[in-house]
Amino acid sequence: MTNYVLEIVLKSPLTSAAGEGRVGLVDRDVAFDEMGLPILPGRRLKGLWREAYRDIADAWQQCGQTPTPVDQIFGSSGQGPDSDSASIYVANAELKEAPSLKEWLQYLQHQKIQKLHADDVVQYYANVRAQTAINRCTGSAEENSLRLTRTLKSNLVFYASVRFVNEPNQELINALALGAAALRYMGTARTRGLGKVKCRLLELKQNGQPCDLAPALNQNTLPSISVSGSSLSIRSSTGSPTAAARSGLKVPTHILRYRLILTAAAVIPGSDGDPNIVVTRQDIPGSHLWGAAAWHYLNQGNHKPDNAFRHAFLDGGLRFLAAYPETTDTQSQRLTPIPHSIRQFKDTEGMIDFIEWIPENTPTKRLDRRYAKISSGFLETQAVKTERNYHHARTSKNRRIGRALGAEVPDGGAFFTYEAIQTGQSFQGAVLGSKRDLVDLKTWLQNLKTVSIGRSRSAQYGETEFEWIDDAGPLELRGLVEWEGFNTQQTEPNSNGSLTITTLSPLLTINDNGHPDVRFPNQELANTLGLNASALKLSASYTRTEMIGGYHTHLRLPRQQWPAIAAGSVFVFELGSDIIEKCEEHLVQLEHDGLGLRKGEGYGRIAVNRHGHLEIQTEQQLDDPDKANVPNKPEAERLEDILELLQGVVRTRCITEMQEMAQTVANRIQNPPSNSLLGRLRLFLQQDPAIAVEHLDNLRKPAKDGLMNCRITSGSGISWLPNTLYALFEKTWKEPGTLTEACISEQVRNLLTDTNQQERLTTLLVEDDRKAMCTAFLNHLLTLLYRR
Repeated sequence: MTNYVLEIVLKSPLTSAAGEGRVGLVDRDVAFDEMGLPILPGRRLKGLWREAYRDIADAWQQCGQTPTPVDQIFGSSGQGPDSDSASIYVANAELKEAPSLKEWLQYLQHQKIQKLHADDVVQYYANVRAQTAINRCTGSAEENSLRLTRTLKSNLVFYASVRFVNEPNQELINALALGAAALRYMGTARTRGLGKVKCRLLELKQNGQPCDLAPALNQNTLPSISVSGSSLSIRSSTGSPTAAARSGLKVPTHILRYRLILTAAAVIPGSDGDPNIVVTRQDIPGSHLWGAAAWHYLNQGNHKPDNAFRHAFLDGGLRFLAAYPETTDTQSQRLTPIPHSIRQFKDTEGMIDFIEWIPENTPTKRLDRRYAKISSGFLETQAVKTERNYHHARTSKNRRIGRALGAEVPDGGAFFTYEAIQTGQSFQGAVLGSKRDLVDLKTWLQNLKTVSIGRSRSAQYGETEFEWIDDAGPLELRGLVEWEGFNTQQTEPNSNGSLTITTLSPLLTINDNGHPDVRFPNQELANTLGLNASALKLSASYTRTEMIGGYHTHLRLPRQQWPAIAAGSVFVFELGSDIIEKCEEHLVQLEHDGLGLRKGEGYGRIAVNRHGHLEIQTEQQLDDPDKANVPNKPEAERLEDILELLQGVVRTRCITEMQEMAQTVANRIQNPPSNSLLGRLRLFLQQDPAIAVEHLDNLRKPAKDGLMNCRITSGSGISWLPNTLYALFEKTWKEPGTLTEACISEQVRNLLTDTNQQERLTTLLVEDDRKAMCTAFLNHLLTLLYRR
């Protein structure tokens, strides 16, 4: 498949604001990833690209063409993967060299290595600028108006991956290429010298060489960007179905497990938050894969909505279970929601399961984490990593205003926040059904490699890699449950004959009048077990509730908000050992079939008698950084990929150390010269060191005597330090290596352990780098003397 990228070259410093700052460092920061590499968020790129193309489309209309509508290319709010939705997906833009840097950065920044910090990388790619507001009457800075803004350095090159829903035609390529060429500014303060960029839509050949896709810029002809639906619509449905119609739903007999790996952050909207904050769920509901699989089925030329489709996707023939976090260890197990009956003591590290016993006068609390593996004596938990990203919707009426005006202005846009699941995490789910249905499903989805989930799927969010775990085919469900978080063997009931039911996904039920109701379905449970509902006596319950929503993509309407019993809720019924023994076969069926409504979307999954006897005592964190394995050290030959970055890091660290050394020297100086003489020395610093030495020698006798009489007392810990300020400046300018040699060697050793690699990095620090370090040392020294 052809790879397309949007290339962004920074022609001036750029502030792609992250929406937040760092207290005491910067008031307005730029967007970086966890390793410190700068990124340009995909949502912003797509919005800017959209506006640039709209200008092109307006111009093309004046030339008599009917351009492809903006919404047909870039989509609009609430659209899904159909003929009228967005034609492209725009990922975050990363540095062109980021793929080769990440392997080294993961190794050097690992907690057990810690040779490099993310802030070191940030400082290499960005600078901090200071700004003040000027009072127009007095001409001086306003009080409390100093602001620090971080800006990316110019000449950086970014690549943003562009993926098409369907193979694009030439008209669509022309439209996007010209829109990219028209994108000239981005970020904040673009009317004040920041944010000038050059953008191109490139096609990456198999050898990695880029090919520019804007042919109209170098010729006098007008390329066509007219409407052409051939590449933007779903292929027509022809041919016969691949599976015969089947009727009559049965309890699932087989399981087919799948894995989703996030290649971009994902926003799975939950019911929390407020109108300006979207809070994400920490799992991937089965309805997401259910919808993706149904769309992929209908998008194939030989499939159409028939009895096979109805049976598999509408009548519950296939049950798409939620994808829960996968363990980061070598076992790669699917975690399960932690039962709410398991609590942690407030005053100690111990744990207890209220099903086993309830302590008296001992305060307990719920666990902070949601998912775990549960085994005898241990609760192995793992957190889902999330992040918060800030966005703004521009005013809808005036295209010239490139920002949100606020909710108080009609159609003035808005500032809002997305909480998202961080990229790189993997989730594991399963599909249940008959063996035949699952074999058909795997055939239908054999070309499915990526799945888009959640909100904002056409830019920055929701991209995942999809793969089947069970390559051999469906496995029998009787010998394998859909999860491995509890003990894999079903346990014997308690001696008192209790029946413990734990919900593994939200449970949706209705009352006698058919309305949604948060109530355990006693009658359904009794019918499954062949008992009278009056025989079910609830002795204990530990529950929570949540709201289940969603979105009908094909209807472009939100789904009904449905109150549900939350995953991890526990219900304990007293039945008696004799009754449970008689219902043993029914209990297995109950666990396979589930309870409640919308089972095809993964709701109503339960575990029967899986805990309450495990004597859980301690919590172990599977994602404890201290237990993580150190990444493999990259090959020595690949050092060239990161040498330039390490060179900048060493330079920055040495300059910081030089400034600390200046503080030590300043404290040892007696009889400092006058401020006028210090000002002349600062002017010398702006020139080449060779010329500066000549000016120093040509100083008049009173000035030169003033510098020679400025004594530096011993005891500073610097062996090469002269005894006068005049000799210090002369020696520093004539022999910059003397001052910097020890510092450079120390910082290089702190980064690399291999001797050959240390020598290679040291040779990159040329004379100009050493002069810059010395200049920083002298400049800071003069600043300290001014203050005295």
